[in-house]
Amino acid sequence: MEMLNKPRAKYRYEFKNFTVCSRASEPRATEIEDERFSEACTTVAGPSEERQPFFVSSKSIAMSLENAISALSTQLNTVLSRLEQIEGKIASGASASAPAAASSGSGEGPSPAVAEYQALIDQYVVPFVQSAKTLEDPLVAKQAEFFLEATNKQRDFLSIVSKSKKPDDTTFQKLLGPTSELMGQITGVKESKESRSSKNPNNLATVAEGVSALGWVCIAPTPGPHVAESRGSAEFYSNRILKEFKGNNQNQVDFVTHFVNFLKELQVFVKKNHTTGLSWNPRGGDAASASSAAPAGAPSAPAPAATAAPTKSAGDITNVFAALNKGDGVTSGLKKVTNDMKSKNNPNKSSVVPSEIKPVAAAATKTAAKPTVTKPPKFSLEGNKWVVEYQVGNKSLVISETEPKHTVYIYKCQNSVIKVQGKVNAITLDDCSKTSVIFEDVVASFEVVNCKSVEVQVEKSVPSIAVDKTSGIQIFLAETSLHTEIVSSKSDSMNVLLPDPVNGFEEKPIPEQYKTVVKNRTLVTEINSHV
Repeated sequence: MEMLNKPRAKYRYEFKNFTVCSRASEPRATEIEDERFSEACTTVAGPSEERQPFFVSSKSIAMSLENAISALSTQLNTVLSRLEQIEGKIASGASASAPAAASSGSGEGPSPAVAEYQALIDQYVVPFVQSAKTLEDPLVAKQAEFFLEATNKQRDFLSIVSKSKKPDDTTFQKLLGPTSELMGQITGVKESKESRSSKNPNNLATVAEGVSALGWVCIAPTPGPHVAESRGSAEFYSNRILKEFKGNNQNQVDFVTHFVNFLKELQVFVKKNHTTGLSWNPRGGDAASASSAAPAGAPSAPAPAATAAPTKSAGDITNVFAALNKGDGVTSGLKKVTNDMKSKNNPNKSSVVPSEIKPVAAAATKTAAKPTVTKPPKFSLEGNKWVVEYQVGNKSLVISETEPKHTVYIYKCQNSVIKVQGKVNAITLDDCSKTSVIFEDVVASFEVVNCKSVEVQVEKSVPSIAVDKTSGIQIFLAETSLHTEIVSSKSDSMNVLLPDPVNGFEEKPIPEQYKTVVKNRTLVTEINSHV
């Protein structure tokens, strides 16, 4: 009841059928039923003079306060719910705009696809390198290190893809450069002279064949099957390793398991994240700028110190012409010959000629080596002729839009793989090294000229293959191309591989030595079978 004794309020209380005013002379109000009070009472502002409050029972006040608090609580809950909805919309909008804002920042973390690729490296490639080192073969370990570095370079490339728009062909080839170079080095290890004495040739061949899977970045619209095809080529040799070492050398088994599993998971990764080709970022920045902003590689070797300029000799032709241009003063610089300097006045003429003549070293005439001309790579259709030139380390070149009237000319390519789909009229491989050509159908002929260490694979048919001035060639024939004629001249190290259902291919060498004898005044030439 303490609450009822507070100062009188300046209000009046209106009911539905009557009005009760609070004045000092009026007695205390009687108790009103709670239900009637809650339904009929409204509060309005009253006069300024001081009035007596209109009193009700404590029970009525408690019920009124409870109803007011309940109504206020309901309104607060409604407001709180609306605030939570607004907060959710703001948060979702911020998260949606975050990648676009972060694309221009330097502190952006890797995209989910790049992080997934890094996980593949950590899970398969790193253990693969460790397994390679346990084999105690320097070439195998070196090749595995190159493969790890190649996957790291491809991860950096995919990071650029995730934050950049699709570039032009020139910039694209430049971005692929680091990975392509390492792929060429991996193949080079297998084809080096040291590999001939390696005790693990199948290991070297497995990685050399499987590394072409990294060329999926150049394949569209279905890069996944390319990875599967490369894995199949690698498994041709890895199965030999398993057959030889399974059960007696776990390190060899681990070597195969880690490498093949990486290729399998790479295919899954490509199908998931780059189903129809590289997924460039349409809202990203310039790819060339992103590449230049990437960490620089190892510094190049310092340039050699400049050679000191040679001193001018008296016989310099420039000085001779300068002296002749003096006119009358041309003899002013000559010394005068005195009488004692004349030989006729010298009593000891024999002393004029020295007793010992020291040989004068002839000036070495060094022929400066011709600088290697490096031209930009070319891959284009010019009329009816496909031109592929100066490709280095590019193992994913595919000529798909072909016609029977087209010809293909491949020139000055190194460590590259060219695949020709469909039927063409003719193919020429000229002055290439460590290059492979895979084709389906050729109407006329396939020519190989001035090449070193090349491979030619026929998938369907070709009437003839001509090999001229070539050192080292492997010709893979299919069941449908066993009728092919092979004509060779001035060439060596030539092998033909015939399809074998058991071992894949059976290697047959082309003879290089011949024996010629005279019979009945005619020359008879035969293969020299005794070396």
